[in-house]
Amino acid sequence: MNPCLIELFQQEEKREKIAKGLPIAFDMVSQRMPKGNPAIGVLREHVIIGFFIAEFGTDQVIIPEHGNKRGFDVDLCGHKLSIKTRTGMGGIKILWTSDTKSAEHEVLDGYYPSHDILLVNIFWEEYRKSVFYIPVSVQQNLLDEIGRLEYLKSATGTNNRGIEISSRAIKAFEHHEEVFSIPIYWGRQDITYPQPWDEWSNYWQNLT
Repeated sequence: MNPCLIELFQQEEKREKIAKGLPIAFDMVSQRMPKGNPAIGVLREHVIIGFFIAEFGTDQVIIPEHGNKRGFDVDLCGHKLSIKTRTGMGGIKILWTSDTKSAEHEVLDGYYPSHDILLVNIFWEEYRKSVFYIPVSVQQNLLDEIGRLEYLKSATGTNNRGIEISSRAIKAFEHHEEVFSIPIYWGRQDITYPQPWDEWSNYWQNLT
């Protein structure tokens, strides 16, 4: 297991910090992005990676080179980690592709979990268990138990390109005794955040 994530989920000060900070930061992100824009997930990842750097230091946080086939988002304390965020009961995508039929064939034949997952469920104006550390061993054991056809499914909804972990598997993770969790109240803030173009305007004005 990842020692930094164990510290995060077991140390009260860090638990309280992420529970307080995520709703504010994610609300800021949502105000800056058009509704339904899939890029919002990348910005949420940046929020979480920034938290890791602030809490554990730059030496413990390695950002991989860009690429959509690496399967993980950050190397934290020597362990590769995939960061997943979703609003409500949406899916957890493990593979993006424009050719879902070919991807189904490839993934269903060969997929096997190889990285820990940090899952953040967003439930605006609700108090619920929301942040989950899902060790790779838990993922592997569940896939072995229920099989790929029950563990995986084709993506649906607005962003329907790719393969997702099934709702059955996600529910099993959230109730698993070896999965760590943090509850959060997702209250929206009555704050007007700076717009990104204001930041760029300041950049150009101060460029010499």
